[in-house]
Amino acid sequence: MLLAWQFAKKNGFTMGEALKCAWANMKLKADLKVKIVEFYFKKTDGTLRQAFGTLKEGLIGETKGTGRKPNENLQVYWDT
Repeated sequence: MLLAWQFAKKNGFTMGEALKCAWANMKLKADLKVKIVEFYFKKTDGTLRQAFGTLKEGLIGETKGTGRKPNENLQVYWDT
């Protein structure tokens, strides 16, 4: 629900649109933890980008922090 409120406030979505988007984001994140997933996202300039990514432990390389505070409004993934 918190994610849906963020979508509604930042993107001007109706609550119905925000809930759909939040639910799709949660399902995508669950799939990313299990396998490589093909998905599409809208970039800040409005263009649509096709991506293949994962969050599965055995498929990602070594990561180390950048020292920056994480942004809670972003969904990160390992681009394959």
